[in-house]
Amino acid sequence: MPVAVLACFVAFLILAQQRQEDARATAEAGHLKSVAAPSSGDAACGALLGALPADLGGFQRTDTTAPAGFARWRADKAGDVEVRCGTERPAELTATAKLQIVNGVQWLQAVPQGAPAPDGGSYWTAVDHRPYVTLWVPDGAGTAAVQAASDAITAHLTAASSTWGADQRRPVPRASAVSMSTVSSSA
Repeated sequence: MPVAVLACFVAFLILAQQRQEDARATAEAGHLKSVAAPSSGDAACGALLGALPADLGGFQRTDTTAPAGFARWRADKAGDVEVRCGTERPAELTATAKLQIVNGVQWLQAVPQGAPAPDGGSYWTAVDHRPYVTLWVPDGAGTAAVQAASDAITAHLTAASSTWGADQRRPVPRASAVSMSTVSSSA
């Protein structure tokens, strides 16, 4: 009997280690690295990524090298914030799509083609500037990433109207203004 208990314990440890390695591999691959970004080499993407701060509400910038148009901020508490500039127009962007306005930028929450399903976070794509910019924000990360990206998008990307395909006369999507403010705490 003690040998069986020891064998079960060893098997449990091996499975736990494999799960940790799988979780690390998933985190390294990220949510946006696999998303197509045909305009990621655009000079405006370089300007945008360069304008984003090193600290996003406690998340520290860690990855800006590959692929093009990609940056990552890491925090132990909640996972990673990711930005991908130059992504494709979201398929969910329709005349009736519900948009949110953050610091003057219209955002659509939808899973980009080629991205993993949201697992404890959400995807945001800025749809009123070009090139398109997509963010992955983990649950519990707060609003700092969306606010900072909105400010950088307004400053460095060209404002553009939403396109609806062949019929350009469709109504503008509903947008709800979201007022986000940074909350600071003093120790």
